Amino acid sequence: MSKQHGDVRPCIVFGVALVDFHHTRGPEVEHWHSDELQNCTWNNLPFQALPDGSHSFEETFTYFTLLYDEGRHRGLNGIDEVEEDNVEECTTLFAISCSRQIKSEELLKKGVEVTRSTVQKSLVVISRVPIFGQIKDKLSIVTNALFLQRDFSDTSIIYTLYENLKGMFNSAASIDESNLFVGLSLRKIIHDFRREFLVILKAMLLERKIIFYGSNVEELCSLQFGFISLIPNLISNLQDCGSPLLNKYERQLTACDSFKSSDRRSVIRFLGFPLQIFASGGLFSPYTPLQQLGDLTSPKTKWYVIGTSNNLLLEQKDRLADLLVNVDTKTVETISDDKLFTQALQLSHQDRRWMDLLIQNIVNTWNEYDLSTPSTFQFEGSEDFVRWQFEEYLTGLLSSAKLDGFVTKNAGMDMIMRTIPHEYLQESPIQTFNPAWVQLWKETNNYRLFYMFTDDRLFDLFEPKHVYNGVDPLTAWQQKFVKSFKMLNRSETKLSGAEHGPSEPRASDVRHIDNSTVNDDRREIDNPKQSATSWMSWKDYFNTRLKKKADEDLSASTSYNQPEAKISLGQVNASMPSLPLKTAQRSSPQLESSTPDIQSLPDEVMENPWR
Repeated sequence: MSKQHGDVRPCIVFGVALVDFHHTRGPEVEHWHSDELQNCTWNNLPFQALPDGSHSFEETFTYFTLLYDEGRHRGLNGIDEVEEDNVEECTTLFAISCSRQIKSEELLKKGVEVTRSTVQKSLVVISRVPIFGQIKDKLSIVTNALFLQRDFSDTSIIYTLYENLKGMFNSAASIDESNLFVGLSLRKIIHDFRREFLVILKAMLLERKIIFYGSNVEELCSLQFGFISLIPNLISNLQDCGSPLLNKYERQLTACDSFKSSDRRSVIRFLGFPLQIFASGGLFSPYTPLQQLGDLTSPKTKWYVIGTSNNLLLEQKDRLADLLVNVDTKTVETISDDKLFTQALQLSHQDRRWMDLLIQNIVNTWNEYDLSTPSTFQFEGSEDFVRWQFEEYLTGLLSSAKLDGFVTKNAGMDMIMRTIPHEYLQESPIQTFNPAWVQLWKETNNYRLFYMFTDDRLFDLFEPKHVYNGVDPLTAWQQKFVKSFKMLNRSETKLSGAEHGPSEPRASDVRHIDNSTVNDDRREIDNPKQSATSWMSWKDYFNTRLKKKADEDLSASTSYNQPEAKISLGQVNASMPSLPLKTAQRSSPQLESSTPDIQSLPDEVMENPWR
């Protein structure tokens, strides 16, 4: 225990344990040392510390969570031991184990309990903060040294490790959030899962039952913490993740009405981070043995993110999971038959384009000798760059959600709506995140907390937008199409004279478009076949018109001073009965091979809206 200003505060390092695999009783705690807990009372700890399949590796690491009752000083076995009278005293602890094995014949002292050809043990460190990356190397060295002794009766090295770690981590305030990112390679995860990386993250924000399965337990656990680390400030606020009944974070949450722009923590807090996805019904268990199946099937558990290497849990995926992430095959499988959930996991055009750029950046700078460092050694493509990109993505999402809620709440109130920039109302940036996904997200607990404890006009300070700054090809094409009609109408006004008024666009002048499916990564507009009375493309046509401009009669140029006629979207839609304008998913506008007669277009249509 450490003292500061007269208050007693618990140490970050809670305790250490040595777990042995007994040939008849299975995994069990052989040695335990902690200043706070006299005896280890966690029944599942041995099964978490020695996971299924660990014997296949020379050395493997496991990350897992434990429930602890601070008031009664005892470890809890399962969520059912969290009750109303002790829920305020319960919290989540974090453990990392390092497992190794040695041939029995190499032991200097072999007890009667050693009956197998190999001896397998695991050294465990339990802490109040997930400092896995910072202590992993030290834990590996000490575990290896323990096995090199070839005598497990000498456990002094375990106590030395405990005292050393206590001295290193004596205060939670001294640990910056970035320290908790050590050992979490986002570049490798994106390199392996590509676009599915964003699918998994958005599924986690929807608070669904997600199972990560893999035979390599270290990769399995690290992967989950990698996703959690992408939500700003979440990895530092996981005290409620060990049980769906814990909700201490929300009870201590207050609204933030100001921030200091030079202080990142202040800005993050004002934005509403972290998005608390593990509280009031949620559970996080990075490694879950079969003995915890009761926690998963309990009616108290509404959603979870868990990891397992047990095939028996995998066989029950239809009953236990909405989404299955297979770490071995690098695939994502939607298990739920909820059609809206399936639709919500489809990435929007902006999502796909942004991920493609991020993936390409990582692939181009891939360093097989150091998975976390780009080959260029530049910021772009680095771990910090990836985190910054996702922070921008989530910031734009939160700001867009606030804008959407504000507009919905104040619809019809003209004075208030005039205070919102016109482009925000016209573009509706929340739609760029997939409306189906947004609909489900608004039903989650993390959205409720965010919306309740943040400023209504968050969008005034943080631009509501998607991090991808490109333009949807179909949207841009529609805007250019409307612009061409305006030019057409202006020219017809000149020919018909002011006394006739603006003319309506003729359906015969509309160039028919066929919206056909093409490769999503190569969106191109095919040129129509050339003939004696046609051109190769719109660009060729307008360039030809520009060359003829010098020979045209300029006597009627004064007619351009007349007011510009306005064409409504209704007129455009009425003139395009055969134009199938659908959502731009794996399709792009493509010109038909046949070219209609265009001689009726006025000569004064000189601007090229497709340039």
